[in-house]
Amino acid sequence: MADFRRWFTALAVPALMACAANAQVGVATGSANSLLACVATAAGTPELRPEGYTELAGDIVISCTGGPVLQVGANIPTTNIVIYMAPSVPITSRFLSSNGASEALLIIDEAGSSITTGVAGAFGPKAPQYLCSYTQETNLGGSPCNAVVGVDAGAVGGPYEVAVVPTGSGTTNNPAGTAAQNVYQGKVGDYGANSVTFYNVPVLPPATSGVTRTFRITNIRVPIPGGNLSGTLQAIISTNPNQTLPVAGTAINIGIVGPSMNASVKQVTGGFQQCNPASIALTATLSFTEGFATGFKTRVVPGGASNGLVGNSSGNVLYAAEATNSQAPGPNSNNQNIPGGLYGGFAANTESGFIAPYLTGTPTSGGGTYTAGLADYGSRLKAVFYNIPSGLTMYVSTTSINGTTPNPVGGTSVLPFAVLVATNSGEATPDGTNFAPIAGTGGTLALSANSAGAATAVWEVTNSNPSAIDLLQFGVYISYSPTSPTATNPYGTPLTVLPLGIPQNDVQLSYAPEPGGGTFTTANATQGQVPTPRFAVIKTQEGPWVTINLCQTTLLYPFVTGAAGFDTGIAVANTSWDPWGTVNQQGSCKLYAYGVTVAAAGNTPLQTTVTGCDQLANPVPGTNCFPVVPPGQVQSVLASATLTNFQGYVIAVCNFQYAHGYAAVTDLGIRNLWSSYLALELSKVGVGVGPRGTSNGGPQGIETLAH
Repeated sequence: MADFRRWFTALAVPALMACAANAQVGVATGSANSLLACVATAAGTPELRPEGYTELAGDIVISCTGGPVLQVGANIPTTNIVIYMAPSVPITSRFLSSNGASEALLIIDEAGSSITTGVAGAFGPKAPQYLCSYTQETNLGGSPCNAVVGVDAGAVGGPYEVAVVPTGSGTTNNPAGTAAQNVYQGKVGDYGANSVTFYNVPVLPPATSGVTRTFRITNIRVPIPGGNLSGTLQAIISTNPNQTLPVAGTAINIGIVGPSMNASVKQVTGGFQQCNPASIALTATLSFTEGFATGFKTRVVPGGASNGLVGNSSGNVLYAAEATNSQAPGPNSNNQNIPGGLYGGFAANTESGFIAPYLTGTPTSGGGTYTAGLADYGSRLKAVFYNIPSGLTMYVSTTSINGTTPNPVGGTSVLPFAVLVATNSGEATPDGTNFAPIAGTGGTLALSANSAGAATAVWEVTNSNPSAIDLLQFGVYISYSPTSPTATNPYGTPLTVLPLGIPQNDVQLSYAPEPGGGTFTTANATQGQVPTPRFAVIKTQEGPWVTINLCQTTLLYPFVTGAAGFDTGIAVANTSWDPWGTVNQQGSCKLYAYGVTVAAAGNTPLQTTVTGCDQLANPVPGTNCFPVVPPGQVQSVLASATLTNFQGYVIAVCNFQYAHGYAAVTDLGIRNLWSSYLALELSKVGVGVGPRGTSNGGPQGIETLAH
């Protein structure tokens, strides 16, 4: 398939017709001593994604001219053709049986292209595609693919020699007088994991001036990550016997590794307040950008609503007519089964190769029946969200949000578009499975976090532009609200978030499926496994998808003592009840004390805490915990009761906004000493984490006196 992966659309018709015309079989004018001359070329050099384990290499076309005239009825000589990858990377074309018989194919004389060739019968390009399976090639089962020289007596201009005609046994599998098997199945691994072999391929010399016999090798897939391939992929051809097809040792370029995909996340707001409700609010945009123009691929060539290859008229079911594509392709159809077909320039933009519905099987791993050349799906893009706070509902857009929606989904629109197809599990779906894009409500779908607070969304590309760098963007939304008020908690509980100082709310972006979520091993670069395509994560692409600003205030009491005849009253006011309609909040404060224990034997370094009363099972306010502070009220504790014999400073982290602190230092009984001060406000960062600033947006690195 891959020669059409790099040709321009404008060259489609003349290039294909020229190729097919050269494959014709014409009047024999050679002699018994003529020499057969063959040359191998790359039909294309596609760019390969560095993330891909199953990247389609360019087709290899072997063209032969001349050679001796063989007598009608004579057996056609055969050769074994081995293709090696260089550098040595394993071939990951899908195995269709446990022995390594694969989807890689060799097609003789562009069979099935139906271009007029001068022959009258169904021979050469006009012949139907007729499979010789691996077991037939090697006489391990089924009718062997013997071929003899025949004639096409009805062709204009007299008797024509035809390429391959089966032996005249007259059996059901090998009827006499029709074209012989012209599609041969490749066996991977017989000469190393980087090899594919086609056994007993018949080579009938054209023996006619101006006529070329062709052998197209297609559906070779290779892995890029984790191996030796980082630049140009070459194919080295070996034949045995070489004199039957003299191209041994030829090395040609059949692929080049392109740039990787770039993905990023951008928050569209400065953040949300933990204690203020949000209702399906956009929080971030996820962006996926192709590394090169054909990085995002549809499953098959687009055919629009008329033939149902990618979508239907309503655009709500993908692959609904895939059975037509994979089971009943016809000549000159849009079913991706024409050797060298360009399909309006879209062929380079598909995950599938040359589709052969007559060759199916079960691979070495995974269930289901798979069709040679047919990928499981188009390119899939994945976002894995981590640390979703308890009480928050996260949503993603069910389609890409940049640009205008194609109508229908699929078709021949070159506007990049993708639809949501899976959440959490389901990165990979089996071959031929029809699936409906997930509709959601109002263009969004809520994701359910697992026990670890993570969730996954997977979108599939349904439209892309083979001539431009595509960008696909998806929206991330959130909603949450404080819990309903109760008798013990009349103002509700704010959204629960991770503790201060712990990284949170990260999203990782990549192709899908990949080993972490696609349940496949990377052993031997996933040779022979499913699904197709599959990818590695070669670089971390991530970022925070939401900022939840904690409804907290942090106060610093620079001098607190409860020792040696002195005491300190630590007071906190909750000013969230005000004339401006601020959301009322309530909570307790946790006191972090840093200093010394004063004793007759000397001072001992001390670091201790006083927990909020709403965090204890058996609270004794003012004794073993700091009381809950309702809005519009003030609560206080004495250092002598909660921090006995302590002297130092205290940082109070209050679980509500607009807290203000006050402290009074006295001697016991308030007889001779009274001193008071307002607490300093600190930035809302974890204790001991990050630079200091103000909780109300003041300059970083500055402790401010605020009321």
